[in-house]
Amino acid sequence: MNFNMKYLIKHFYYQMSHFKMHNLTPLLLYLISLLFLSIGLFTLNDSDSMRYLYIVIGLNTVVWLFSMVVLNRNTAFYKDSIVKVNYMPIFYRMMPAVLFQTFVFVLMLSITVSTASLVIGFWQMNIFSLLYYVVVGVLLIIPFTLLYLIFGNPNDRVNMAVFAVLIISVPIIYLPENLPNLFNDILSLNPFYYIVNGLQLNTAGISWNVNRLPHDVLFFTQIAVIYLWIFKFYEKMKFNIYNFNKKRQD
Repeated sequence: MNFNMKYLIKHFYYQMSHFKMHNLTPLLLYLISLLFLSIGLFTLNDSDSMRYLYIVIGLNTVVWLFSMVVLNRNTAFYKDSIVKVNYMPIFYRMMPAVLFQTFVFVLMLSITVSTASLVIGFWQMNIFSLLYYVVVGVLLIIPFTLLYLIFGNPNDRVNMAVFAVLIISVPIIYLPENLPNLFNDILSLNPFYYIVNGLQLNTAGISWNVNRLPHDVLFFTQIAVIYLWIFKFYEKMKFNIYNFNKKRQD
């Protein structure tokens, strides 16, 4: 086992010991949403229960995506980790938080859908579609995490504002079919919309199919453009992070 893999395994488990309150906050939110969903499942009819499940899955997905970005600041600036860029690539510095939050999200998503299936009467989630959207979600969030790291230390207001914008821009407080076609097409340009709506549809029994190919092409085109930009400016970003960390220590 090479050194990088040992680092990933070691720091994956460190997520439970370092910055415990921060790293487990998403889990608390998942548990709260599961509690309210359980109450709703026993008080609502099947149609309303599905609508409630749709909202909960969308909200939990946004929490997952947001947590992978924000919680990486704890890891990135822990004991000069970014200063030692040559010692450990920044990509590996980011991955423990990403993998840990993804593990917790998938676990709680499975429990949530299982709870719903006990009341609704059938299992609706396609495992392969789940894995697909989780993988592409991680691919999407990595460049945004790098971008987040080059900025200063955003306060809670900024983080909450970004979270609120993310909530509004994906189908949580509205159903896509209830929106005008033009407005829905505009929102579909958002790559986060693709991830959130894909997981929502999958838990509602609509797994990935060829009818979604135009959305897939659009999403992966956006991903390619984002990664090309990241590769071009990676060196500059790396030294911006280094300089920012040095200022924090001075």
